[in-house]
Amino acid sequence: MRKLMSVLLAISIIVASLFITNPIETKAAGPTAREIHAAIGVGWNLGNSLDAHHAKSVKAGEPNLSQETIWGQPRVTQQLIDYVASLGFNTIRVPVTWYNHSYRDENGTLHVRQEWLARVKEVVDYCLADNLYVFLDTHHDGSIIRAGVSDSEFNQVKADSAALWREIATYFAGSDYRLIFESYNEVDNIAKSWQYGKKAAEQVNEMNQIFVDTVRSTGGNNADRVLMVPTLLDKNSGDFLTSFVLPRDSVSDRLLVTVHCYSQQYDQAIENIFSGLENFSKKIGTGIVIGEWGSNTKYSPAQFRGVHASNYIARATAHGLKCIYWDNGSNYAIVDRKALTCNRDMVDAITHPRAYTSSGTEIVFNAANFLYKTIDQKTGAIKEDKHWGTILLSTDGSGNIPVPQGASDFYVQLSRSGSMGTQAIHYIYLFDSAGNLLSKVNEWNGFTERTVEIPSGCAFVRIGINSARTATSKADYEAGFAAGEIVPYLKFR
Repeated sequence: MRKLMSVLLAISIIVASLFITNPIETKAAGPTAREIHAAIGVGWNLGNSLDAHHAKSVKAGEPNLSQETIWGQPRVTQQLIDYVASLGFNTIRVPVTWYNHSYRDENGTLHVRQEWLARVKEVVDYCLADNLYVFLDTHHDGSIIRAGVSDSEFNQVKADSAALWREIATYFAGSDYRLIFESYNEVDNIAKSWQYGKKAAEQVNEMNQIFVDTVRSTGGNNADRVLMVPTLLDKNSGDFLTSFVLPRDSVSDRLLVTVHCYSQQYDQAIENIFSGLENFSKKIGTGIVIGEWGSNTKYSPAQFRGVHASNYIARATAHGLKCIYWDNGSNYAIVDRKALTCNRDMVDAITHPRAYTSSGTEIVFNAANFLYKTIDQKTGAIKEDKHWGTILLSTDGSGNIPVPQGASDFYVQLSRSGSMGTQAIHYIYLFDSAGNLLSKVNEWNGFTERTVEIPSGCAFVRIGINSARTATSKADYEAGFAAGEIVPYLKFR
């Protein structure tokens, strides 16, 4: 009996040792959002290739594989991706338009053509073969992905969003964790085109939640793959940030947030935007990726285009932000996709960034610094504007801003939110000392920032602000300034 017990004990020890040395294998969890965000270096957009489309020439639902080159770019190859990687980029964003490659079944459910899914995966695999991080989005799909719509229409938007991402996520469920899904691109508020709207912002929050839930339900690596979601219109300030809600997730630390920022500031003035995004990142508890930024070939002042790029990356990085340059193959291009060459100055500026600090005169305008009048759009003369409401920035009540001696350019910015959310800079007129008009900028839609070169002999400038959508009284402007909802900023350099 004692001998039998000894044998049984020996067997039990051997069996136990087998379990210790050969544990049951479990699937390793993918990298966290924090880890991927930290690993991302400088990024590049493969714009105007897989997102190219021409709705008038094709029927939605056909594979339309030839549309990849319809906007003038060559078919994407492994050689192109190899070249981009060789320049020092370790991240590529792949914008993709899906709706023109989709169809609906007899129940009205949206599906993506298998031929298009296969082509997209082919390009994604080119990137993964070069050990790049890849952001894959839905781009130019505004026919089905939009906000600011009625409740009944939004039900269809939600159904299409879920169907679209179910198809994409299922197809890529086994792809490497370096692939990150980006839910949507610049979802428009169609109730107030390209403007903020509370309902639209809430709908984007709900769409982001549907995206996360849908992707997670497809399993595979999607169960804990890092995902990225945008603000309404991918905007980077004001109400667009305060109204954003990070989706709930079934796994922790697997979400990133993206915005776009095409600021053309080339010096320390850009700090205001980046510090705001850093605070936003801390508030929501996850990393921020600037999915699109850049400057076109007509950047003004021309000699500062490379300075702008270098300063942008250096200062964004200092605030913990990651950036992906928008390259559309044409006026924003830094890579020639046909010749496989690049704008070396721009690439070096991005991959070896340095902050640039300028000196000059700064003005932050307040409620006492404007004239409630407008300007004649032909001559620039000051005149009354009682029926709509325009203000001219001014420090002395004249409507004129003197140009400091020796200044070569100036940068003007308008921060706006709340009741002032549709205000924009519409007029910039430059005059000599005799009041002769030298040059002007006049845009109906307006803008919120601009760098303007100062022509020789310029003595003063007039800058006009109004809303293209809403009449604004003098009292409205005064209340907006008092509440901090409108803050004009000017810097002469």
